[in-house]
Amino acid sequence: MKWYIEEETKELRQALEKEILGWYKITFKKMFGCPCYLANGKMFVGLITKGVVITKLDESERKDLKKIRETYPFKVGKKILKKWVWLITDSSNLKSILPFIEKSYERALTEN
Repeated sequence: MKWYIEEETKELRQALEKEILGWYKITFKKMFGCPCYLANGKMFVGLITKGVVITKLDESERKDLKKIRETYPFKVGKKILKKWVWLITDSSNLKSILPFIEKSYERALTEN
């Protein structure tokens, strides 16, 4: 299974990068073929085909996000990463989830 297909996610990737690449201490790295964005060396958001994975939300933030968008736990094989939130989205919906991406970024930036 291919995790990321650029042709199907290009507009979302470009919109996300337009918003976040100017933030302090942001770096880009491909993991498993997927674009991933790190703050201070820690991943805070990544893209998969037609979706976003946000990695650093606390439980209340995950609940708040679920109130506005349908979310799913992120699975890698049989392992479920419960703290990682996956949601299907496109560039037109990015603004609604951007505050959650920013919270994940802030947490990654301050983690040791």
